[in-house]
Amino acid sequence: MAAAVPRLSGRSTLHGVTDDQKRWVVFGIALSKVLVTQIRPFVEQEVQKEYVSLSASHSIHTQSTSGRLKHWPTFLKYENINGNDALPRLPGRRYDYSKFGCRVTSHVDFAKLYVENHMAKFNAFDEHCDASAVLALLGKVPVFSHPVQCAAGDVRQARNAWAHCAFSDWDPVNYQQRFDEMANLAKALGLTPAVERNVLGQLKDWETKGTILCMNPTVDPDLLKLVQQHVNTLRTDVDQLTFEVQEDRERVSLALDELEARLCENMASMQCEQEARMASMQCEQEVMKQEQSSLSNKVDTLQTDVETLKQYHSNVSVGKL
Repeated sequence: MAAAVPRLSGRSTLHGVTDDQKRWVVFGIALSKVLVTQIRPFVEQEVQKEYVSLSASHSIHTQSTSGRLKHWPTFLKYENINGNDALPRLPGRRYDYSKFGCRVTSHVDFAKLYVENHMAKFNAFDEHCDASAVLALLGKVPVFSHPVQCAAGDVRQARNAWAHCAFSDWDPVNYQQRFDEMANLAKALGLTPAVERNVLGQLKDWETKGTILCMNPTVDPDLLKLVQQHVNTLRTDVDQLTFEVQEDRERVSLALDELEARLCENMASMQCEQEARMASMQCEQEVMKQEQSSLSNKVDTLQTDVETLKQYHSNVSVGKL
């Protein structure tokens, strides 16, 4: 019998990507695609409640420039609405508030009063209202409780660390802490039980995926493909995300580009390995078919010999030989 062709593994080593980079990108996926996406509708709901309340109590939807609400409780950034930031400025690039239009005509504009100018580019609570904006709202709009504001502050610091791309900061301890902080925020918000379970479950799932990527010497093809898909989406989203410093955007873009290239290389390598594995299996099957055919022929020959021998003994018994 021919020697069996050795089988190749269905898993592959993830080359060219450090464990810190794996943890960094998994956190980015979990923050953007799980936490912020899931809690954004709740944030909008609460901000809208506050806007309706202030419209009734302070008439912010009809207020004049001179009689505008200036603090609630933080300083409100009217430069972010009604095109005010495009108006001519005073010497020293100071805003001329006397020329501002200060009517706050929607809850979206109300939300813009609480974020930095570079974050105030959203016109709805959609993907343009990104992690930076959502976390700023949770930390500043007074409709959110003090525990929520503190929890949002922790996650905001983690988000800023992610934007700086200092991979050495993403050791196992910090990785665990930052996922815990995201979970703490989800718990503090007072989401419905079903939504909270869903958010916490997805966060834990991605935390585990990151740990698996780091601990296992080989990677499951399905997991690698899933991470690659999310990295590709995250890379596309970076152009829409808000960064206070342009260099941070460039660093994140470059890091994701390099990571995506490594993942593509690994996927191509894994594909070649799988094709070789399939060819190996087909070769084994062909060898087995040939051996089975040879064995079948031998059995047929043996059966013929047995029949011949039986006929011989039968002839002997009747005295024909």
